[in-house]
Amino acid sequence: MARKIFILSAVCFLVFLGLSAQVYAQGKVIKMGVTAALQKEAGISIKYAAEMAAQEINAAGGILGHKVELFFADDDGIAEKGVTAIKKLLFGDKVDFVSGGWMSGVGLAQAPHIFEAKKLWLSGGPATPKLGKMVGENYDKNKYFFQVGCVNSDFFALDMSIFVEEFFKKELKITKVALLPESSVWAREMAAFFEKELPKRGLKIVYTDVFDPKRTDFSPQFAQIRSKGAGILLTVQALSPGVPITNQWADTKLPVHQAGYSLNSQVSDFWDKTGGKCQYESTQLINGARAPISPKTIPFYDKYVSAYKLSPTYTGFAEYDALYLLKAAVEEAKSLDTEVLIKTLEKMRYVGVAGVIAFDKNHELKYGPEGKQPVWAQWQDGKQVVLYPKQWATGKYISPPWIKK
Repeated sequence: MARKIFILSAVCFLVFLGLSAQVYAQGKVIKMGVTAALQKEAGISIKYAAEMAAQEINAAGGILGHKVELFFADDDGIAEKGVTAIKKLLFGDKVDFVSGGWMSGVGLAQAPHIFEAKKLWLSGGPATPKLGKMVGENYDKNKYFFQVGCVNSDFFALDMSIFVEEFFKKELKITKVALLPESSVWAREMAAFFEKELPKRGLKIVYTDVFDPKRTDFSPQFAQIRSKGAGILLTVQALSPGVPITNQWADTKLPVHQAGYSLNSQVSDFWDKTGGKCQYESTQLINGARAPISPKTIPFYDKYVSAYKLSPTYTGFAEYDALYLLKAAVEEAKSLDTEVLIKTLEKMRYVGVAGVIAFDKNHELKYGPEGKQPVWAQWQDGKQVVLYPKQWATGKYISPPWIKK
């Protein structure tokens, strides 16, 4: 009799443990650590998009029944502050996963701490190819990095080169290029890429200047650009507000087509910031636009604008996709284990709001039709009109009226 009671008690105890574990699992909170420059446009968009995605996911039952809780840390776009921010998330908040990010220098400074903590890192902003190379050079140590936002800077430098060739060279017969990259890690990397790639495509770089992002007067540069006979000005700027170059280009009627990468020019309030002087400027939107990139793109864009009265930056698209990619990976793997999720992500092809997320062996995004592809848009009467790729175009290019055909 005593033996039967013991067995029955043991069975009841095991059932109790199983039920307790199930209840605990259902009540578990998934802590997502988000690093961002919270006082700057790119970081504000990360915060808004993270909150939007988390609210939607939690309202729909969470991830495998687990609620997503967000923890933010301000990296201010500065490497030293980025290290402090990531340590807060990893060791203070004890987050399960890491996302967000913007500047490449910050991401490179944070990487060793994330890898040492063995946390899955769904990186949205840093575009330097050095992070992916770290995975390739030491997979076991650095496999936690996944680039889920934009393709790396080599790829969007390649994309910019293709656009300049296909559009400005072939259609407008322009072959002389002036480069104005800011003095940041990724902008310098892009400039180095252009120096090799553009000549291969029959384009001649006639002037280059690496400028301080705090510079407000570009008269000396513009004088050189005029004298060299450049037909197109390619800018690469994220720390710079973008307004000084754009306004001086319009005010002086510099006879060049202005295009390139400008973080601030990607956001809908740039029209107001420049007083409409960004009219005719073309911008590379490296991760998302209001275009039919995927069935999810326009609904996300419109909901975001409705909620925040501002368009998302590329980092906003990235952060929203990061949370939903995590959800998809966890549900496919039926696990929250980091090692399992890494293997799952390596094989995934996820269609997000900014296009297809699929990874190469270095956990970089694949570039092209089977992966991510930047979008090119021109400012026309207060709106960004998509020009390229042509399958997503919403209008046609308008040449600045002060440039002779």
